[in-house]
Amino acid sequence: MNSSRLEPGEAIPVGQDTTGEAAAPRASVAIGFGSPADDSGVTRLDLNHLLIRHPQATFMMRAAGDAMQEAGIASGDLLLVDRAITPAHGQVVIAVVDEGFSCRRLVKQGPDLRLQASRAGVADIVPDEGRDLQVWGVVTQVIKAMPI
Repeated sequence: MNSSRLEPGEAIPVGQDTTGEAAAPRASVAIGFGSPADDSGVTRLDLNHLLIRHPQATFMMRAAGDAMQEAGIASGDLLLVDRAITPAHGQVVIAVVDEGFSCRRLVKQGPDLRLQASRAGVADIVPDEGRDLQVWGVVTQVIKAMPI
C-alpha cells in the first residue's frame, strides 16, 4: 500500500523487512553544506532503525481533524503507533472509542482516566457506562509533509 494513499483511521504495519539482508546500522549523519563532488559525508539512513522500537507491533496511521493541533499533530500527518508500549499518563495515544479511532493525550488521575485534546474547546473523552474505550497504541513519531 502506498503511504500517500493511507486514509484516516486506517492502520498499516511498518517495520524492517526480515526477509532481506540486514543493513549495517548508521549512527549519525552530518548536516551541512559539503562539496557536491565529495560523496564521503553522505550516507543512507534506515528510518526503520531510527524511528521504530518494536517493528512487529508498530503501525502507521494518518491523522484526521485538528483536536491535537497544539500538540504538533495536524490533519494529514502520519503517526507511528507502537502497540508494544504500555500507555502512561501524559502520552499521546490512539484509542478505540465507540468503534472508531481517536488520537488524544492520556490523562490518568488515580483510578480515573480520560483522553484529552490539546485544542481548547474540544471536549475530553471520558469512559462511562455507555461508552466503550480501549487504548490501542502509543504515538511515538509524527511525520509531517512539507509544502513543495
